[in-house]
Amino acid sequence: MKTKLFALTAAFALSATGAIAADVIYQPPEIAPPAVYTPFDWTGFYLGAQGGYAWTKLENGFLGLDEDFDGGFLGAHAGYNLQNGDFVYGIEADINYNWNDETFAGTEVGLEWDGSVRGRLGYAVDRTLFYGTAGVAFANAYVDTAAFGKQDETLVGWTVGAGVEHAFTDNLLARVEYRYSDFGEDDFGIGLGDFEVDQHRIGFGLSYRF
Repeated sequence: MKTKLFALTAAFALSATGAIAADVIYQPPEIAPPAVYTPFDWTGFYLGAQGGYAWTKLENGFLGLDEDFDGGFLGAHAGYNLQNGDFVYGIEADINYNWNDETFAGTEVGLEWDGSVRGRLGYAVDRTLFYGTAGVAFANAYVDTAAFGKQDETLVGWTVGAGVEHAFTDNLLARVEYRYSDFGEDDFGIGLGDFEVDQHRIGFGLSYRF
């Protein structure tokens, strides 16, 4: 009798142990939900600074001038982007100080400050934006002669360009941009014909996006 009782107890214990082991072995693992990727959104307001190098041309048919001069520039910009699908629409304003002057035959000419208000249209590849830009351009140019002294005028023209911008973080953006600006013409009040001023520039900028 004792032998049968011992055998039954052992069989029950082995059966229970096997059931527990089966539960441990075949318990399905918990599966973590897949990570959700969110593409970068360019929508928002931003402020920044830029600098670079500019090549300016001044022409005056009356004096026979067709001269090139160059120099650096530093400035600031502000704008707003709105993204719709892969396309980014925006508006931007900038202002710059130029170290861009030269003296020809005793006449000094130069460009001191310039600015623009432009539209932007771009195509976003996640955190990289390829864009074109165009708008109204302003510049303060001067002509300094021995006979008339320094005469400066605010010129109004147009500007067009293209660039590439990259978002290194959600807030920090960097860009490289080419622009051509035609600032129009003016006689600067000295009666020696119109001076025509245009400029090519390469700029690099950093922006903080809010």
